[in-house]
Amino acid sequence: MSYFEDRNNPVLHCCATEPLRLGRARILRETSGGALVREDAAGMYILAADSLADARGLLNGLDSIDFIMLCNADFAPLIERFGLRDRMVFHQAAYLRRELPPVDPRLRIEVARGRTLARILEVYQLNGPESIRKQAERGELFFAFDEQGAEVGFVGLHPEGCFGMLEVFPEQRGRGYGAALEGHILRFCMEQGRLPYCQVEEENLVSMHLQRRLGLEISPETLLMAWGREH
Repeated sequence: MSYFEDRNNPVLHCCATEPLRLGRARILRETSGGALVREDAAGMYILAADSLADARGLLNGLDSIDFIMLCNADFAPLIERFGLRDRMVFHQAAYLRRELPPVDPRLRIEVARGRTLARILEVYQLNGPESIRKQAERGELFFAFDEQGAEVGFVGLHPEGCFGMLEVFPEQRGRGYGAALEGHILRFCMEQGRLPYCQVEEENLVSMHLQRRLGLEISPETLLMAWGREH
């Protein structure tokens, strides 16, 4: 992790340094100007580099990539040859504080299983059903009810370790439940000895505001994620 240690940018690089720290990723290539990491659970490549030339050198010789994250969205032209059709430009956010977020007593939150897992599978489209089931089996997907027992929403970790999947059902919005659900996943990560981090799309101003309100630091840099090969 010497490249990342030398740069000491915990918010920008946590998508690579956290999986590496947890033994869920490995450095494939590393130079004085960058590093290429392979994350195991999602099969994602993570590229961090100081310049376009450094990034090009790290990708040189790779013929096929199905899922990649670039820690600099300006490197996008380098991955055109992989034919990845789906893309997301985003900022990275990380909770670097030591204090746990407060618990919201209005909610009962439990690990998703059975009926609640089925409810998530009905609603959430970004992750495939098999991936969602595995997240639930790992105890990393949570479903919330209010004090009357009505369904509120859910939150969880993605396979690569960042948190997300935050959904508050329409009839429950405007009551602060999104912050309560995110507070739960922040506490869960911290109690597991993990750094809570997430990705926020550039245009998602509501989520950006939520991250700042909860005390997360947001990278000024834009990153890019690309996946889904064209066949």
